[in-house]
Amino acid sequence: MKTQKVSALITALLLVITTLIGNDSAEAQSSKLPCRIEISIAHISKDLWIKTGKRAVKVDAFSRCHSPQSKVTLTVELWKTGEFLNHFVYSTVKRSIGITSPRDQVENFDTYVYCKNRETTSYYGIAYSKAFIDGKWQYARHVLSRIINPIDCGT
Repeated sequence: MKTQKVSALITALLLVITTLIGNDSAEAQSSKLPCRIEISIAHISKDLWIKTGKRAVKVDAFSRCHSPQSKVTLTVELWKTGEFLNHFVYSTVKRSIGITSPRDQVENFDTYVYCKNRETTSYYGIAYSKAFIDGKWQYARHVLSRIINPIDCGT
């Protein structure tokens, strides 16, 4: 009886260790992806407020790669949530025609819409890109803002 418990315990420990090692390997492989995109949480732009005196909801995004890239296209979309469906608000595309060095980033900080009123609305951003890397086109998946916050900005 005691031998069966010890055997079951050893089997469980081996399963846990194997799972942890497997997860570490998966994380190590995924961290070697050629590029990544980060997108901000939708927010009221302080910079636009200072420059224009108008309130605007904005999302920012950038793409960073571990190897040289060229012909980068970074698309950023601004969406708002709806009662039944979400609604597309605005989109911008940033094109980098030259070669971007490793670990440099291509930025798209131009996706914003001026507020028409102070109606509380929830916004989020979506970003995706493509780039020519190592002789072939690479496509980065759609990335969404981590948090969807209500903002006093009706569009």
